[in-house]
Amino acid sequence: MNFELNNSSMLKRSIMLVALLAPLLALLNCGEDGLIQPHGEVNIAPPESSEFRAVDFPTNHGSAWTYVALDSERQFTLRIEDTRDIGGFTHRQMTISEMRPRQPDRFDREPVDNLSANNLYFRFFSDDFYSSEFYKDAVPIFSTYFLKTPNAYIETAYDAYIGGQNPIFHERHASQRVIWDFPLKLGKEWVVFEKTTLPAVRVVRRVAKVNERVTVRTGSYDAYVVEEEIVGKQHHGDAESPFTIPPAKYWVVPNVGIVKYEYTLFFELEQPIRLSYELVDTDLAAPNTR
Repeated sequence: MNFELNNSSMLKRSIMLVALLAPLLALLNCGEDGLIQPHGEVNIAPPESSEFRAVDFPTNHGSAWTYVALDSERQFTLRIEDTRDIGGFTHRQMTISEMRPRQPDRFDREPVDNLSANNLYFRFFSDDFYSSEFYKDAVPIFSTYFLKTPNAYIETAYDAYIGGQNPIFHERHASQRVIWDFPLKLGKEWVVFEKTTLPAVRVVRRVAKVNERVTVRTGSYDAYVVEEEIVGKQHHGDAESPFTIPPAKYWVVPNVGIVKYEYTLFFELEQPIRLSYELVDTDLAAPNTR
């Protein structure tokens, strides 16, 4: 009798222990490679809402977006593939293809301006930014690494192509970049990242419009228009000089992603260059749960 009672008590305690541990096990859900996933990274439940939520921004493994430069008709593709452990968390990798058609004797990948702050990437072992010409000609970005939670899409690191025997150089951002702050809604504003030492820079994104009709080569959409403002100070001899970059614009569509974007090449150019890209093809992995 005592044996049966002891077993019953042990069973009850086991059930209670499992119930208590269930939320913790869910929080520490591991990915396919066994690395710990951040909370909310997998199977984000789609709540009933008319706002643009994280689950509405597709980032599933295998998804791809191809864009065309409107000035040159050259194309490149962003593709989500593979993962990497950064700081103990599993990050997804977004690779950037070479521009097509490829120019002779040049290895060039388009800067990922549609995701990350107007190509403001730091020089290695320095707190300065790549200039536009140096960046495009010598140190193209090979891939970026990001997390997505129910509240944000956060870029943490990137790979740059530097050539030589070990062509890929992995670098972490000095501070994480909040590329998208969910849910998107009219008037919402957030800081992508801020740097206070020279060259100082502050990058802010805001939702300027919703349901704006935009037509690109993949069709017509009702888009959220997000503007990106960049202000800062840079060295000018022994003095400081302020600068403001004309706002970048992103047309973002739920369950599709970015269908069009415009930005300005600015640093170390005599005349700023305005560039525009639009979506020409997409391959979205389903179902959209991430």
